[in-house]
Amino acid sequence: MSNFKILIFLALVFGLFSCVPLKQFQELEDRYDSNKSELRSLKQNNEELEVKNNELSSELERLKSAVDKLEKDTVRLARKVWSLQNRNKELSGQYNSYLDEMLKNNQDKSSGDLLKHLQTLHEELQKREDDLIAAERELELKKSGLDQAKSNLMAMEQELEQRNKRLYELEGALAEKDSLMNALRTTVADALTGFNDDELAVHIKNGKVYVSMEEKLLFSSGSYQVSAAGVSALNKIAGVLEQKKDINVLVEGHTDDVPYKSTVLLDNWDLSVKRATSVTRILLKGGNIEPSRITAAGRSEYVPIQNGKTPEARKKNRRTEIILSPNLDQIFNILETN
Repeated sequence: MSNFKILIFLALVFGLFSCVPLKQFQELEDRYDSNKSELRSLKQNNEELEVKNNELSSELERLKSAVDKLEKDTVRLARKVWSLQNRNKELSGQYNSYLDEMLKNNQDKSSGDLLKHLQTLHEELQKREDDLIAAERELELKKSGLDQAKSNLMAMEQELEQRNKRLYELEGALAEKDSLMNALRTTVADALTGFNDDELAVHIKNGKVYVSMEEKLLFSSGSYQVSAAGVSALNKIAGVLEQKKDINVLVEGHTDDVPYKSTVLLDNWDLSVKRATSVTRILLKGGNIEPSRITAAGRSEYVPIQNGKTPEARKKNRRTEIILSPNLDQIFNILETN
C-alpha cells in the first residue's frame, strides 16, 4: 500500500513540473514575439516619419511657390485695375467735354462729326468699364485664393514644425536608448571582469544587452541547480540591475539537441524552463529588483547559436542568456502622438 502511494505522489509531481512550465513558456514566447514586433515597428515608424517629413517639405515648397505666383498676379491685376480706372476717368472727361461742346454747337456743321466721335468714345468707355469690372472680379478671386493659399501655407508650416519636433524627439529617444544600452553593457562587463571569456560574454544585439553564460559556469550536466561560481556571477548582475530600475530583464534557458529525460523533468523544454527560473530566483534574491521586471523563459534546443551536432557546437548552445532591454514607453508615447 505504501509503494502505491509513493507512485501516485511521483506521478503528481511529474505532471506538475512537465505541464505548468510548458504553458508558462507559451505565454512568454508570445510576449517575446510581441516585444520583437514592437521593436521592429519602431524603426519602421521612424522611417515613415522621415518620409512624411520629406513629403510635407515638398508640399510646403509647392505652396510657397503658389503663394508667390498669386502675389505677383495680384500685383499685376491691381496695376491693371488702377490703369483702367485712370483711363476711365480720362475717357469720362473726354466724353463730358465733347458732350458739352456738342450741346453748345449743335447747329454747327461739325456736330455730326462730334456726335460720331462721341458715340465712339461712349462705346470705348463702356468697353473699358466692362474690362474694369472683369478685372476687379478677377482681382477679388485672386485675393481670395491668395488668402486661402496663405492659410494653407501657415497650416502646413505648423504641421511640418510639429512633425519635425516629434521626429527630433524620437531620434533623441532612440539615441538616448542606444547610449543607455552601451553604458549598461560597459557596466555589466566591468562587474563581471573576474570571469573568463569562455564562461560568459556580454554584447549588444538588436538594441539590447545580452549576457550569455555557458552551462559550465552555472550548472552541472542535466542539472538546474546553480553552482557557487554561477551564484557569484548572478549576484554581480543583480547588483547592477538593482541600480538600473528602468531596465527589463528576460532570462532564457537554452539546451542542446540531445534528448533529455529524468524522473522529474520530461524533456529539454522542462530543463530549459527550470534553469531559467533557477537563475531568476537568484537574481531576485541577490538584489532589490521588482519581480515584474523579470521574465523567465525556456527555449529548449530551438534557438541555437551554432548549427551542427559536434561537441563544440552543442557546448555553445547549452547556455543561459540574460537579456536586458530598455523601457520603451517614452518612444511609444512619441509615436502615439503622431
